[in-house]
Amino acid sequence: MTFAAILWDLDGTLVDSEPAHAAAFDAALAELGLSVQPDFHARMLGVNEAGVYEALVAETGAVISRADWSRRKWSHYQRHAAAIRRRAGVADVAVALSARGIPAAVVSNSTADEVAVALVATGLGPVFATTVSFADVSRGKPDPEGYLLGAQRLGVPPAACLVVEDSPVGAAAGQAAGMGVIFHPQAAHPDPVAAAPGARYLAPGSALGALIAHAMTTGDLV
Repeated sequence: MTFAAILWDLDGTLVDSEPAHAAAFDAALAELGLSVQPDFHARMLGVNEAGVYEALVAETGAVISRADWSRRKWSHYQRHAAAIRRRAGVADVAVALSARGIPAAVVSNSTADEVAVALVATGLGPVFATTVSFADVSRGKPDPEGYLLGAQRLGVPPAACLVVEDSPVGAAAGQAAGMGVIFHPQAAHPDPVAAAPGARYLAPGSALGALIAHAMTTGDLV
C-alpha cells in the first residue's frame, strides 16, 4: 500500500517551539521557587502534558494541581508564542504537499490552546485538514490513539498514513498505530536505531521532501 496522507507532529517537527515551551516552563517554575535538573527539558522531549507534570512533581516535590500548573505555564507560553518559528526544511514541505492536495493533519501532545497558538504564530493553520491535541485523547503519545484519531478524521486507513516526528516518543506512537514513520530530529541522534526502532531515520538537514515523495510513490521508506 502506498501512502495517501501525512500526519505531522508539531513541536520540534513543524515548528521550533521547544524554546517557548522551555521558557514558559522555567518562568512558571520560578514563580513557585522551584528548580529542576539541567537535562529536564531534554528528557521531556515529546512527552505529553500529563507526563511532564508528573515528572515535575516527582523531581521537585511540588504541591500543585495539574490544573494550576497548566494555567501558570499557559500564561507564560502566550507571551513567548510570538517567537515561535517554522522549522526550516520541514514546514515548507508540509505547505508544498498541501498545495498538491495531499491530506494532512497535526497530531500533538500539546494542549489545544498551545497547538492553536503555534499554528497562528507560524501561519500554518490552513495547511492541515484537522488537528489532534492532548485534549482529544485519553492517552497521549507514545500511545497510538492520537495518530489513529487523525487518520480517522482524514478518512485514510492507518497503513496508508505517513508520520513525521522529531522524538522517539512520537515515533513509537506512529509505529504503534501501524503507520510508516520518519524520525527527523532537530539534532543528530547518536543512536537513532535504538531510539526509534523500525522508523526511517532522516538526519537534520536532509531532504525530507524527496523522501516523502519517494515514499508516496513507492510505499517504501528505505
